Amino acid sequence: MHPFHWCASCPSPSLTRRQVLRVLAAGTAALLLPRPARAFTILSSSQEEEIGRTAHKEILQRFGALDSPSLQAFVARVGQRLVEEAEYTGFEYRFTALDAPEVNAFALPGGFIYVTRGLLTEANSEAELATVVGHEIGHVTSHHAAKQLTRAFGLQFLTLGLIALSPGGREHAAKWATLSTELFSRILLGYGREAELESDEKGIRYAFRAGYDARQMVNFFRILQLKARLAGVGYHAFSATHPDTIERIDRARVLAEVIGPGAAAELRVAADEYKARLEGLPYGEKGSSKRLRIHEVAPGETLPAIARQVYGSEARAYEVALLNGLRREDAPLTLGQRLKLVVEGPPGRHLRLDPKPPEEGQ
Repeated sequence: MHPFHWCASCPSPSLTRRQVLRVLAAGTAALLLPRPARAFTILSSSQEEEIGRTAHKEILQRFGALDSPSLQAFVARVGQRLVEEAEYTGFEYRFTALDAPEVNAFALPGGFIYVTRGLLTEANSEAELATVVGHEIGHVTSHHAAKQLTRAFGLQFLTLGLIALSPGGREHAAKWATLSTELFSRILLGYGREAELESDEKGIRYAFRAGYDARQMVNFFRILQLKARLAGVGYHAFSATHPDTIERIDRARVLAEVIGPGAAAELRVAADEYKARLEGLPYGEKGSSKRLRIHEVAPGETLPAIARQVYGSEARAYEVALLNGLRREDAPLTLGQRLKLVVEGPPGRHLRLDPKPPEEGQ
């Protein structure tokens, strides 16, 4: 049998099976690549930034900033690393972790980007966080918020946009309230199918360019989709204004295969390093005594054994698995691997996690 060639006139060496699959994937991606969201904005970049700066104050009042200087600095470092690989906008990007239990991330006009405490607790690697933040940067570079507001208000947005530059006056309060209500609705619910797919594609590109393994976006979406089914964990990416989750996961998988630098590249995931940063982070609603504790796997440990010692029941092994991005409670663990555990009590309480119960007399 003759070796397979892509076309009769192509030069001889033959394509390997892997190369053929990558070519086919590239052709598929050409069909899957989102078209840029077709809209325009009548706001200047400076007006976008002023609207974002004004709304930023309301965001902080509504949610509050996470009281963790180290995590705030970490989120900002990841964000700035991605910004260096994004299209130039002239904006001064600002990244903020919010003290909110919801699993969410969003962007304001002008480069104001947010991730919630809930999202930080659900992510399982720096690469996962990077793809989410990259997605939000994509909304900024594509001016999705400004385009949505232009579509919603038309030419009267010129007046509203100028009001945003000085919304403090009593005569402007009602108009600013109208603008901010629409703005918050868009950023919390999403910008529509085309805009979200466009930002997915940009987020994957930015993450790969910054040296991250952007394939982790697929893992993150899959786990959140499963949690949404089991426990109602919501993420604005899965809301009604967004593309179907299964479709979105499939597109992200194909895009990562095509855009990525290939299996030989060394890409950053940083799962254990990321989890180590979450030690003591509050989990769940504000005021709850639940916190994340980070455990290093010892020789011979399994998820059921850890669940039995921490929670008194091996039945909660699946809960531990999902929290750590694992699909099965019998997933193999490696020595020194870090796992997130949700425990009651203030930070600093010692957890004894032995690989097996001590023998009698010890």
